[in-house]
Amino acid sequence: MSDTTRESVPDREAVHPHFYEQFIEKQHRIFVNRNLRMRSIRWVGFDMDHTLALYNRNFIEALAFDLSLQALVREKDYPRELLGIRYDPDFGIRGLVVDKEEGNILKMDRFHYVAVAYHGFRVLDKETRKGLYTSEPMQLSSPRFWSSDTLFGLPEIALYASVVEALEEMGWPPGLTYRQAFTDIRTCVDLVHKDDSLKSIFRERRGECFLSDPRLVATLDRFRTEGQRLFLLTNSDYEYTDWVLSWVMNDGERGRPWWSFFDLIVTDSHKPGFFHEGIPWKRLAIADHEVPSFSGGNVRLLEDHIGARGDEILYIGDHIFGDILRSKKSRGWRTVMVVEELEHEIRVGLATEEQRAVIDQLEMANSDLLARVARLRRRQERAAAVGAPGPGDAFSAEEKELESRLTRNLLRINELEEEIRRRYNPWWGSLCKVDGELSRFGDQMRDFACLYTARVSNFLYYPPKRYFLSPVEFLPHEI
Repeated sequence: MSDTTRESVPDREAVHPHFYEQFIEKQHRIFVNRNLRMRSIRWVGFDMDHTLALYNRNFIEALAFDLSLQALVREKDYPRELLGIRYDPDFGIRGLVVDKEEGNILKMDRFHYVAVAYHGFRVLDKETRKGLYTSEPMQLSSPRFWSSDTLFGLPEIALYASVVEALEEMGWPPGLTYRQAFTDIRTCVDLVHKDDSLKSIFRERRGECFLSDPRLVATLDRFRTEGQRLFLLTNSDYEYTDWVLSWVMNDGERGRPWWSFFDLIVTDSHKPGFFHEGIPWKRLAIADHEVPSFSGGNVRLLEDHIGARGDEILYIGDHIFGDILRSKKSRGWRTVMVVEELEHEIRVGLATEEQRAVIDQLEMANSDLLARVARLRRRQERAAAVGAPGPGDAFSAEEKELESRLTRNLLRINELEEEIRRRYNPWWGSLCKVDGELSRFGDQMRDFACLYTARVSNFLYYPPKRYFLSPVEFLPHEI
């Protein structure tokens, strides 16, 4: 029987898809885009960074920002005055797009309509924004644009905005283009990841780098107890992987090493190329364990090694393209996207319920006011049509009062919506929405991930072999 079948399913979980959710706090829930029966999953794979290992983002991002800025001054001869710039942790969110030609940073909805744009930290007015981005379809795959789709890209977004802002205040250097400035920043960000300057500080201050998740080890234990086998598939090299997971998968008194939770380990995987290139892999001679461990490789080698393919495999990662889209489209794997930002998004949603209720009441009141204005105008038109004398001044005064109340309500709605938007993020609003539409990121999350959640360990809140059933979707004419 297909997992998408809703009729005659004996599973209690399928009949009552939300039975357990009432006992789970919303920030710990797993959200379903496509039906997924855990009983049919034989292997569960994991990315490492921002999936098993949750970074202390305030510390890591500020560090990456500062080191990249120093490299920009040192390696690319940018003005030393830039060293006074400080990182704004709120500025970058996932799903933003850099326009390298214009020096702008864009937030789009799911139709690629640019709803918000900044040049440095100056918001573009509506006329400028529409003039730049509505005259022709945007080709996001062109070299003009760069998408920020990972959490590691957020300092880069903030650094580009900061440099554009600062250089324009100081006087833009002759001959430097916005595109070249972005290329220089990209080069310096890559440099601090490759030259060990970032990782050397990680090694010195490991306790500040990661967030503790005390339920992670128990979650992996649950998967194994239920008969599912586990693999690790990460772009990090083995030495760094061992260093990170030895810390974040500390097993307390039992002292089990991190690698003992996996049946296969693949490092240096070069995702997303792993899913469509035929690169061979190299077996790693790891002295202290016998878990099969490889460097490099490709998806066919992995599937042949584990004896499973397609929808027998569930892969959990945080990168919309490198982890989720490629594994799903190229091999038919089932997918879970880890979206750390969900915890904040859900907290804000719950904290602003009263404001949203007030907005609903004001909108209902405005519907009534509009209906009253329409009735008043029809009465005026009928009186004028028959030439009957009527209380024109009274009609006019009543209409003005109704329109005044409409205006006051609309202004209050705008105030409340802006308060809510700023609570999500003072620059961009909600990660997943923009102007009432799904954002580009929210649309990708819905389209490419079978499930999504804030942490891997949220699986521990659900019964084993759970049948995750998606909500019924309606077309507008069915509502």
